Amino acid sequence: MISMSLVFTALLSVAAYQAPTETAQEAPFPPSTPIAEGISPEGVAGLSDLIQGFADDGDIVGGELLVIKNGRTVLHKGYGWRDRDEKVAMEPGTVFCVRSMTKPLIGMSISMLLEEKKIKLRDKIAKYLPAFDKESTREITIEQLLQHTSGLPMSLIMGEDPRKLESIRAVADLAGGLALEFEPGTAFNYSDQGTDTLTALIEVVAGVPPQDFVASRILGPLGMDDSAPLLGAAQPIHERAASKYVGVPGSWNRYWSPEDEPLFPVFLGSQALYSTAVDYAKFLDLWLRRGRGAEGRLLKSSSVRRTLKPSEFPLGAPSGFPDLEASYGSLMQLWTRKDEDRDVVVFGHTGSDGTHAWAFPDQKAMVLYFTQSRGTLTGLQVEEHLGALLLGVPFDPIQAAPPLEQYLGYYCEDQPNDRYRSIILHEGGLALEILGKAVVPLVYTGGDRWKLKPQPGTVLAFDRSESGDVTGYHIGDHQEFRFEPADDLPSADEVADLVSKTHRVDLLESLGVLKMTSDFSMDKLGVSGTRQSWYASPDRWRVDEATGEGGPAESARTASDGEALRMQLPGQEVEAQEGLAVELMDENSLSERFGDWRRRGVQAEVIQRLGKDGESILLVRLGDTSRMARTLYIDENLGIVKRLDGMTFLPGMGMIGQSLQFRDFKEVDGMQLPERISVDLAHSMIGEILVTITKFEVGVEVSEGWFRLEDG
Repeated sequence: MISMSLVFTALLSVAAYQAPTETAQEAPFPPSTPIAEGISPEGVAGLSDLIQGFADDGDIVGGELLVIKNGRTVLHKGYGWRDRDEKVAMEPGTVFCVRSMTKPLIGMSISMLLEEKKIKLRDKIAKYLPAFDKESTREITIEQLLQHTSGLPMSLIMGEDPRKLESIRAVADLAGGLALEFEPGTAFNYSDQGTDTLTALIEVVAGVPPQDFVASRILGPLGMDDSAPLLGAAQPIHERAASKYVGVPGSWNRYWSPEDEPLFPVFLGSQALYSTAVDYAKFLDLWLRRGRGAEGRLLKSSSVRRTLKPSEFPLGAPSGFPDLEASYGSLMQLWTRKDEDRDVVVFGHTGSDGTHAWAFPDQKAMVLYFTQSRGTLTGLQVEEHLGALLLGVPFDPIQAAPPLEQYLGYYCEDQPNDRYRSIILHEGGLALEILGKAVVPLVYTGGDRWKLKPQPGTVLAFDRSESGDVTGYHIGDHQEFRFEPADDLPSADEVADLVSKTHRVDLLESLGVLKMTSDFSMDKLGVSGTRQSWYASPDRWRVDEATGEGGPAESARTASDGEALRMQLPGQEVEAQEGLAVELMDENSLSERFGDWRRRGVQAEVIQRLGKDGESILLVRLGDTSRMARTLYIDENLGIVKRLDGMTFLPGMGMIGQSLQFRDFKEVDGMQLPERISVDLAHSMIGEILVTITKFEVGVEVSEGWFRLEDG
């Protein structure tokens, strides 16, 4: 049906002190000790141990940590690998692509042009970029672009190879006349496209390429000699660049190394800067010094205040800092108090390749934690530790949890048609399972309180009755109540019989191999292609995919012969999969979706009956709370499987939530099969995938090794 093999391709984003590479006389932040700077040696050592643990456990490929207090370095150390494939260790002074941490430099560049009165905040961008002089985009202002309130989408080049971009102006002009996400100025939507538009504005107003403006007006005056808007092989810092990896803990794939051609031939102000932890600390220090660099003032204090003023709209991002919420200013991330004044306690920025920079004004401190592991969420755990180290917020240690069985079960809001959630056993502990979205590990913090591991600032607290039974849980003001499936629901056996009689995929045993030809599209990534799928009894399947116009530019194959799962990604050899990938990707089998789950030994349970638009939909969980499980949505009257919620496996990204909706069923030699499938992946960068089956063929001939990818 859909193997997801090409999604990865389409997405291609007193401790033991180690002195910096500079000598003490040359270092911009000379070495010191935690005690000398009034910071807990144990806390600093614990922070270092935390990141060493990330590297040891495969939560990141490698990392670099820089802790600065009172302008002096109390820790600077590397962890893990700069290039895991080549066994090159991470060292201080490594050059990283800091991705979205480029944005504050674009914000500073715009502030400089504002101070020089070359532009005004309320100027319409169409005044400078004629492509925007169209009805939908004519009213967008410079201020709205700075604050991500323009209505522009996240990106219009997400599905493109950045190596093929021709100019920043061409990238910006893509948005001219675009249908906006909302009316400018009425909401917040984080937008690379908006920042790239501001980058093109710099070129127009300053009369020089934006990379030259950033280099001459910011990098040079701040002594950021180890930074570059564009990284080329001829630059001295090139050989110190970290290779880039994408994935999830335990599943990291290298997608760029210094041996490859530059990833960005065009300076994208949204994400193209290369820098070191020390260099970026020089930039952060400018803001702590209210616009003053080492050689004098570069920015007015009024510009600093404007940049660090929280937006009226919520950022909607998690925070690991206890009691602080994530906010946004003008191309600067902020962490503010949860009160009416919303005082800024921390500012800085993060980058999607795994880079993080935090400045603590009241504590005169900066912490920079850089990784090259695109997809890591470890920064949130670092934030939690920094809350204790620098903000005086107690750090919750992981405690020995009480018996877990008392929490297992099904929960939902007290309202009609609310789909259930589950508290399940997962990787030796508890987890919150949200249908089609995520399996979120929980970490015990005492009492009946558990924090969400990827968002340690968020606490899930269980509720109990007077007799001590668990009755539900709440996360902030959101409450879920524990329930048992209703007595009037049909049994799982009855539903299994109904589904089997309706879909009749058991007929494959006599019909032979079924072949489907399909078209698919990923509109948010701008990717489309074709897919050919083969299915045979009992659980054999194969999916070949190709993307590209005028012939396949990229292709991938995935297959299962009922015993082993094998995959071949573009430009790679066939590789057998194991573990989680096999478990999750076997849902491609027709019998997994439309067959009799009893034949596979699955202990299913009917959890809920939902009613909508005259339909009666049964939610059937294919498993219990001892592990994560898929949920089928079955029309109680027709026996049609209309939806499947669960987790899938994406090469290079690991486990991710997905929801599949099956539509337009057609009879194919006695079997009921969908002609259209929409796949909603729980990843904001991917969006919906639409699959349209254009041809069914029954009884096709295939070679002996077809389902083992041995066809050559």
